Amino acid sequence: MKYEIPKQEYDPYPKGPSEGIIYEIEDKGMIETPFGDKHKLSIKIESLKHKLDDGRPFTIQKLVNLSGHENSDLYKFRCAARGIEVLADDDAYNFDPDELVGTRISYVVEHQQSPRNGKTYGNISSGSVWRLEDQSKGEMQNQAGQETSKDDLPF
Repeated sequence: MKYEIPKQEYDPYPKGPSEGIIYEIEDKGMIETPFGDKHKLSIKIESLKHKLDDGRPFTIQKLVNLSGHENSDLYKFRCAARGIEVLADDDAYNFDPDELVGTRISYVVEHQQSPRNGKTYGNISSGSVWRLEDQSKGEMQNQAGQETSKDDLPF
């Protein structure tokens, strides 16, 4: 039996400065890369500024290697999102996703066109993440699309 898979059209995440809430960190496991197999995490962010046509917030993700090295994207992202310059050695190599989930951040989105399919994708620019001073600002929607205030979060 053959299945026809519907093509999905979507608008890329809007380009430029944005603000959002880290709502999930997903362990993607080992992924083959041009540099060998790497353990990857997906940091998922829900926009506080941009909405889809149906009213749901745009979401974007940052794919990072699971690494505690000070030059790794995860290390830099953790420092920026927590508003600190350096992680202690024991903290750098012990990562609990709960330290970031629920954190409100600012970031810059760049557009890149895929040479493979010509589609435009939004990506968080490296080095463009920082913690918002006001951690109570905005509302987060959970996966079901229901609004959740920071007071309703379990942390």
